[in-house]
Amino acid sequence: MQDESFWVEKAQSLEAKFNTLQQSVERVKEDAKFVLETFSARKKSDGTFDIDFEKFVEKIGRETALGLKRMIDERYSNHS
Repeated sequence: MQDESFWVEKAQSLEAKFNTLQQSVERVKEDAKFVLETFSARKKSDGTFDIDFEKFVEKIGRETALGLKRMIDERYSNHS
């Protein structure tokens, strides 16, 4: 009887952990969907992502896009 209660407790504990992990996975999926939508991106068959820059600029605004471009240019101008 003692052996059975051990396994019941173990199963309940694992079930609780599984439910927590399942909820975490769902949150990550929601976050990934948000990021993909924000960047107007789609996943290609090779596993890389393609960003629709025109839609992205529409979403963040022209001034923000230009500021982002300046930051990228400054950051990577010495790496060419």
